[in-house]
Amino acid sequence: MKLLYVEDNPFDRDLTRRALLKQIPDLKWDTAGGVQDAIGKLASQDYDVLLLDMWLQDGCGLDVLLHVRRHNVDVAVVVVAGAGDEASVVRFLKAGAQDYLPKRGGYLEQLGDRLMRAQVRWRENARPGTVLTVLYVEASPDDIDLTCRYFERRAPYLDLVVQQDGDAALAWLAEAGHHADVALLDLRLPGMSGLELLEVLQARYTLPCIVITGRGDEAAAAQAMSLGAVDYLIKEHGYVAALPCVIEHAHVLAAYSALRQAYARLLDNANPS
Repeated sequence: MKLLYVEDNPFDRDLTRRALLKQIPDLKWDTAGGVQDAIGKLASQDYDVLLLDMWLQDGCGLDVLLHVRRHNVDVAVVVVAGAGDEASVVRFLKAGAQDYLPKRGGYLEQLGDRLMRAQVRWRENARPGTVLTVLYVEASPDDIDLTCRYFERRAPYLDLVVQQDGDAALAWLAEAGHHADVALLDLRLPGMSGLELLEVLQARYTLPCIVITGRGDEAAAAQAMSLGAVDYLIKEHGYVAALPCVIEHAHVLAAYSALRQAYARLLDNANPS
């Protein structure tokens, strides 16, 4: 196993190295002292497992994890943390970590086994693109700021690409290499309306779309759903907190629909009339 351990505490690095060399005899050991050091080493070398401390002098282990998953680096990730909570566990695992261990009790005694298990899980169930790209089309600077700040804190595994009108959103999608997993569209946009943009997106792309609006309107809701929107949310108090779950649900529904369509085509090909 070739391991990169990202940790800025020399004492923890030495303690962990000595413990792991006893548990994994063929271990090839390398270290990085912070976020930028780790990113540089990941760009120049291949590793089997990335062992991340949560808190680093120049940032957070989550910054390294998001870089790894956004750039489809082929590596299993295990996180260790001296201080964390349930929300931290969820954020790291949703962002694509294979395991998470608090630095408590005899965690070093089980670390080698957890690293090997994480490597096996990654090899068997590698999922590049765990971080979802969300095309967020919104004209209000206040709403953009509110949503981006909330997602940075609570849902960093959702990468928001902000465009402020429909033409800009379509131009971004048309550029080579650009791809979105979900679109989040405000109903009121300058120029092309949210509903008009939704109609274009449904015609050109296989892209699950969620419509949000500051004003409840039964006719607009009905039209949005009939045009193919996966969901429709009113900007009521606390709506931003609901968005991550709504976005993930839309992505899962789209993946399930694509799987059903592929299975139906397989059956048609296997049983030609």
